[in-house]
Amino acid sequence: MIIENYISKTYPTVDPYEGIKSVEERLIENQYLVVVDKNNKYYGILTTSDIIKRPHKIVIDCITNKANLVVDDTVSSALDKFCSSQSFVLPVLKENNFIGIIEKNQIIRELKLTVNKLFDKSLVSEKAKGNFLNNLSHEIRTPLNGILGFLDIVSQLDNDDVIKDHKTFNKIIKKSANQFLIIMNDLIELSFVHTNNEISINKDNVNIIEILTELKDYFVDLSLFENRKTTFIYTNNESSFILYTDREKLKHILYHLISNAIKFSEDNKVIFGFELKTDVNIISFFVKNKVLNVDQKNISKMFDTFEKQENIGKRLNSGLGIGLSVVKNLTELLGGNIKVETQNDEISFIVNIPIK
Repeated sequence: MIIENYISKTYPTVDPYEGIKSVEERLIENQYLVVVDKNNKYYGILTTSDIIKRPHKIVIDCITNKANLVVDDTVSSALDKFCSSQSFVLPVLKENNFIGIIEKNQIIRELKLTVNKLFDKSLVSEKAKGNFLNNLSHEIRTPLNGILGFLDIVSQLDNDDVIKDHKTFNKIIKKSANQFLIIMNDLIELSFVHTNNEISINKDNVNIIEILTELKDYFVDLSLFENRKTTFIYTNNESSFILYTDREKLKHILYHLISNAIKFSEDNKVIFGFELKTDVNIISFFVKNKVLNVDQKNISKMFDTFEKQENIGKRLNSGLGIGLSVVKNLTELLGGNIKVETQNDEISFIVNIPIK
């Protein structure tokens, strides 16, 4: 799905040499203004945060550098740019010429419409549909509130306080943006699977140790932030290993499995790693955690779309119920398979990916 259909050519504008005082009300009302001169030359996009970051007297001096989209960007790559730039509106260029803008909310609305269409064609129960849509609204709103809330806090701090707390705020905003991006990627990939659209695979040489270290660091920080003392045990038999596969999709698979293990672990301990099986030319990733009363009937339904255990003990189970379904689809796209093993009170998710 390319973004060309979402490009808007109508937008509020402002002259680059207009005074800030005269545009403040328009800027607050519209949230952004596209800066173009009388000859329709494009200079950038002015947002309210620009005035805070660069408090000058005229518009052109306030503009900060922002990412831009190109016409052949996909919805997925566009969402990546929105999240990494922490922007809600971006310009679209064609051969370096400005042709319009795209608002992030517009893409999100289109994704929700796609999900609704999928529901209409599916045999999923009305209760499952309602639960999913309610969860979707909550799961999207939660990380967005984290991003926007802390950006608002930062904008009100003195420079000394911003410098002092920069790492903390940056970590929280980045965590929220990552959560949002994962949700959006799940929805896009689910949409592609159910509409029989081909998901692109971008294979390259991937450092496995690097991916697992990144995930461990991410979840350790997340655990500290959420005041959950989770112990992560990372084990493997290799000091390094390069696998030819799609890095982001492999990381996405392992992210969901580790996140799931954290949620359901009875002793807040998660064991993960990999093992080379050269006799059958596969690399076997595993994620293990302790659980009570493993129900074999539930295991067989774990990978079904929209299947979700609503409660974990006395806690409400967050998530959309599509993570393991996405994991299974992505694993198969990489030419691998996934299985679940139980032994006593331990459950293991094992993902086998071909080495060649």
